[in-house]
Amino acid sequence: MPRLRSISAFSWPSGAHLSLGALSLAAFSACSDPGDVSGAGGSQGSGGLPGAGGAWAAGGAGGGTVGTGGGPLGTGGGSGGDLGAGGAPSSGGAGSGGVGTGASSGSGGATGSGGGTASGGSGTGGAAPTFEFGAFPGAQGFGRNATGARGGDVYHVTNLNDSGAGSLRDAISQPNRTVVFEVGGVIHLETRLVFQENQTIAGQTAPGGGITLYGDGTSFSAANNTIVRYLRIRMGKIGESGKDTITMASGHDVIWDHCSLSWGRDGNFDLNRESGAELYNLTLQDSIVAQGLQTHSTGGLLNTSGVSVIRSLYIDNNSRNPKANGTVQWVNNVAYNWVVSGYILGDTSGRSDGLMVGSWLIPGPETNGGTLSSPTPSYNIVAIDNWYDSDKDGVLDGRLLGQGDYGTANWLTEPLIEFPDVPAMPAAEAFAYVREHAGTSLWRDAVDDYVMAELDSLGQEGATISDEVSLGLPGVVGDVPGGTAPADVDRDGMADAWESSAGLDPSDPEDRNLDRNGDGWTNLEEYINSLVPLPYGAN
Repeated sequence: MPRLRSISAFSWPSGAHLSLGALSLAAFSACSDPGDVSGAGGSQGSGGLPGAGGAWAAGGAGGGTVGTGGGPLGTGGGSGGDLGAGGAPSSGGAGSGGVGTGASSGSGGATGSGGGTASGGSGTGGAAPTFEFGAFPGAQGFGRNATGARGGDVYHVTNLNDSGAGSLRDAISQPNRTVVFEVGGVIHLETRLVFQENQTIAGQTAPGGGITLYGDGTSFSAANNTIVRYLRIRMGKIGESGKDTITMASGHDVIWDHCSLSWGRDGNFDLNRESGAELYNLTLQDSIVAQGLQTHSTGGLLNTSGVSVIRSLYIDNNSRNPKANGTVQWVNNVAYNWVVSGYILGDTSGRSDGLMVGSWLIPGPETNGGTLSSPTPSYNIVAIDNWYDSDKDGVLDGRLLGQGDYGTANWLTEPLIEFPDVPAMPAAEAFAYVREHAGTSLWRDAVDDYVMAELDSLGQEGATISDEVSLGLPGVVGDVPGGTAPADVDRDGMADAWESSAGLDPSDPEDRNLDRNGDGWTNLEEYINSLVPLPYGAN
């Protein structure tokens, strides 16, 4: 595990967890220039928000820690935007309902009742918000309301074949299906998988070490209202040239949760709206985006009218970690060991709206390019509690990023659009959380262990790759144990033992789509959701 050095330049009260929907970013207007803050004490209000004037001051004192000259960060030059504009950006961005990051208070009450500030006193934070009904308990961000296959059919994956009866490919060939797994292990893909709309891919139901897809990528274009949880997708050099591990060019309301994505031949996680199409209400949460293959190694392009990336790790990608166009909410993430560009702030003349909160940018051994790269005045940015640890000394410390580090991006203290309510933790806490929980973490495979060991080195280890075989892992992806699925006599996707404990009939396949407790989730959804821990912030 990495060592943590005390970080005090952004002072949070003990136990505080910031609900972005309740945050009044006007609280930071008095200290919008971190280079000349001299606030009165830097105290915390009762809701856990920073005290007036001292939000950016070291240890709550005046003086500030970050100048406006940009420090050591590359904000544009060189090859930061080396991979082209990537399509038209969003012209305005769109929220998907819920409470945004304006001055109104969030429904969860994570912060104080008004989201205001105070000039003195000590804040106690607030309880984690109660989440509205959505894709699953703890689904967050723009894609939180994806319905998946709720009320539809169930399909059992019974083998690890590329195709044919009982295969995953056959399972996703039709919409309106919840896919459960009776096997665990590696599915060797011969061609790309194309997902349909209204599907729930319940990777957490797989026994043993879960499911790894290896050999090609996946497409989610037009796969509206789809939920994907606990799935590893590792494309690899043997996959189709010029393609992505995950690609989506059109559609809406998709959430990927606890997924491990790697070895894309173009991008790892590419959401790039095609001309004339709509692409919005998307979330990637608690996931890993790793080791895009050289010579075109990228984390991916986020060019949508609404995407949230939450508590995730981007690691060992040459560039685009990510490249953010359109409307991008970036909360509690870690980017590590990019080469030519870290987070790209638009790199286009079209309008973009970004919210960055509680995240880390940590150079690795190969990093030689810009950190906050290619900003433009049309990129509207609100940024709070983001850190840069450049010394590669094996200790998590670094400095707070300030306005000057974002170059020519349009620095704001309040967003111009509404973003969904997402619980945010302090950056130092976020690093530890991502380290322990990101990716398909019910059972971490050798690939995820490999990149996490690099992250633990905090600057001393890490490398991009051009061929996944170079990792030297058994079977290329490592050994993934199979295991045995629990009995499900009526084939309704719910284990018999769970049905009995829930007062359901293990011999009635139709009770899967009933709602025994009236909470909106079907019995089948409640079963598959019961197999995994609640995401951060869910009650």
